[in-house]
Amino acid sequence: MDIRKYQDKDKKNLQYICIATARPLPKNQKERDIVTLLYNDYFTENESENIFVAVNDDDDAIGYIICSTDYKKFKSVLKKRYLPKLWKLSKKKWLLMRLEFLIDNRLTKKYPAFLHINILDGYQRKGLGHKLMDALVGHLRNQGVKGVMLGVGSDNEKGISFYKKYGFHEVMKLPGALKMGLFIE
Repeated sequence: MDIRKYQDKDKKNLQYICIATARPLPKNQKERDIVTLLYNDYFTENESENIFVAVNDDDDAIGYIICSTDYKKFKSVLKKRYLPKLWKLSKKKWLLMRLEFLIDNRLTKKYPAFLHINILDGYQRKGLGHKLMDALVGHLRNQGVKGVMLGVGSDNEKGISFYKKYGFHEVMKLPGALKMGLFIE
């Protein structure tokens, strides 16, 4: 297993990983489309330079970390190109995304970047999460990014424990979720 930069050939595998690791698991194609639209497609289509991929011995993606280095740019592009698609799929998810923008706006001065990390179940607890984080944090440091945030379900004890061990701290509690941040020095 190795960590490398994203390649165009990884897009379908990253979408699969995004769906396979979503909680709750998407039940139908519409739910799968929503998950990939919100948590994958923007990054592979607009900020692929900020993606690191964990691969197996056959160079197939088994996990990834994706990041937007500029939340304001992310929000602008998402509003123009992705939220209209989301509106057609789910007005409720569209509204929740708009609310998340309001919440995240309060955090972007300290944490201008944000990330998502996903690793297939059979490959977790093998050090890949730490290696993916190291690759991204080094990349962000080289770009002069001073902080990164993420959201995690408040019931995701393994995820919260991992983030805390890595150095993230809780910055905001929300119903059913936590926002966590990491300062990059």
